Amino acid sequence: MQKTKQFCSYIILLTLIVFVTGAASCRKLSKTSDKGNLAFSVDTLLFDTVFTARGTSTRSVKIINQEKSRLNISSIRLQRGASSPYFINVNGESGKTINNVDIEANDSLYVFASVNIDPGNVNDPFVVEDRLIATVGDKEFILPVLGYGQDAIYITDSLLQSQTWTADKPYVIVNNAYVDEGQTLNIQPGTRVYVHADSRLFVLGSLNINGTRSDSVVFQGDRIDRRVYFDDEDFVNGVGGEWGGIYITQNSYNNHINYALFKNGGATTMLNGDPVMDATIQVDPDTLHMGNGNFKLDIKNSIVRNSGGYGIFGFGGSIRAENCLVFASAKENVALIRGGWYRFYGCTIAGYASRISTATEKYYGVAAINFFNIGNNQYVFAPLVADFKNCIIYGNAADEFFANKVDDASAVVTLENCLIKRTDAIAAWVQQSNNIFNENPLFLETDPNDLHANDYHVEDASPAKARGITFPGMATVDIEGTARTNPPTIGCYQ
Repeated sequence: MQKTKQFCSYIILLTLIVFVTGAASCRKLSKTSDKGNLAFSVDTLLFDTVFTARGTSTRSVKIINQEKSRLNISSIRLQRGASSPYFINVNGESGKTINNVDIEANDSLYVFASVNIDPGNVNDPFVVEDRLIATVGDKEFILPVLGYGQDAIYITDSLLQSQTWTADKPYVIVNNAYVDEGQTLNIQPGTRVYVHADSRLFVLGSLNINGTRSDSVVFQGDRIDRRVYFDDEDFVNGVGGEWGGIYITQNSYNNHINYALFKNGGATTMLNGDPVMDATIQVDPDTLHMGNGNFKLDIKNSIVRNSGGYGIFGFGGSIRAENCLVFASAKENVALIRGGWYRFYGCTIAGYASRISTATEKYYGVAAINFFNIGNNQYVFAPLVADFKNCIIYGNAADEFFANKVDDASAVVTLENCLIKRTDAIAAWVQQSNNIFNENPLFLETDPNDLHANDYHVEDASPAKARGITFPGMATVDIEGTARTNPPTIGCYQ
C-alpha cells in the first residue's frame, strides 16, 4: 500500500514537471520593439556637490521601460557631444554616446554619469548644463543634466557679521542667510548672488548694494531647471518664484540698493515652520525712523522682474524708490499694505504678465492700503503716506492702480504727473495733479510670453514724453544715466 502511494506521488510530480516544461516550451519569446515609452527615475540629473577643487563626481539615473515588450534604445547620448564635460557609462561601456542598448519589458537599467569640472575656470558658467537623450525609434526622451561649475562661496544658514561681497566668485545662499543686528553687508559692483529655492536673505542690520550702471549686482535662483519647462527658450527668462527674496525686517535700518537686478524671486519660503510672504523685496514696519526723513530702504536704478508673487511688498515699512523698473509680477508689482511711508519717483511699474487670480482676490500694478485683513472681519491698520511722481503704472489689466483705507488710521496718497491705467474712477480721497489716464505709453515691446524681449523704453510719440514734473531732490539722470530733460519723461527711461 505504501509503495502504491509513493508511485502515485511520483506520477503526479512527473505530470507537473512535464506540464510546466511543456508550457515553457510553448511560451513565445519576448520580441524586441523600437516603439514605446521610457521614463527616468529623476526629473533632473543634478551634480550639486560643492566643487572646491578639480575632480570628478558621479551620479546615476535609471531608465525605465514602461512597455510589456523588450525595447531597443538606439542611442543614449549627451546632447553636447564631444564638447560636453559629462561622460556616461551604460553596461560597462563609457563615452559620450552609447548605441544599441536593449532593456527588458517592465525593467530598468542604470546610466552612470560623471563630470570633471575645473571650478577655478572663471570662463565656465556657474551652472554647467547638458541633456541626456535616449532614443527609441523616432522618439527622444530627454533628461536635463546640471552641475555647478565655478567655485563659489556658499552661505549656508549663516548669521553674517559685517563683511563685503565682491565679484571674484559667485555667492550661493542655501537655507537662508541673516545679516545680524548692528552689522552691515556691503555688496560690490558685478557681484552675482544665487539663492536656493527655499531660501532668502534676511536683513536684521543693514544692506548696502553698490552696483554701477555698467556693472550691476544680480540676485537670481541657483538652478536653471527652467529649461525643463521652456526647452531652448533663452534661459534668462526664467520662472517666477525660483528663490525667496530680500526680507528687510522690523529692526533693520539704513538699507541702500543702487543698480541691482532681482530676477525670478518671490517664492513662498519657510522660517521656523511659518510661511514667509512671496515677495522679491519685503520691507517690514519701520519702528526706528518713521517720519524723521530717513527711509528704511532707499532703492535706485534697479529692476525687479518676474516675481512669483509680489515685486516690492511694503508692510508698514518705509521705502524711497527712484528710477526703478518693476514688472511681470504674478501679484502686485508694488504692494503697500498696512500703512507705511513711501515715495516712488520716476518709476515704471508695468503689469504685463499672467497674474494669479482667484474668486476673492484681484491684483493690480500698484496697491496702496492702510490696513491688512487678518480674517473674521478683523484687520490691523497704520497711517499711510504714499507719494507717486512721474511714474508709469500701466499693464494688461483693466485697472493697474488701487487705493483703499479704513478710517481707523490716516491715509494720504498722492499721484502727480503719472501715467495710469484705471478704468474706474480713483477714490476721491486720493490727491491728484496732472495725471494721464488710459493713454497707451507706447512701450517699445511688451510680450508676456518673452520677458527677455520686453523693452519699457517709450516711443518718441509716447504721451509720457516731457510730461513729468521737475521737483527738488529729483535725480538728474534716468536709470541708464541719460540726462533728464525739463520737463522730464514719465517713467524710469528718459
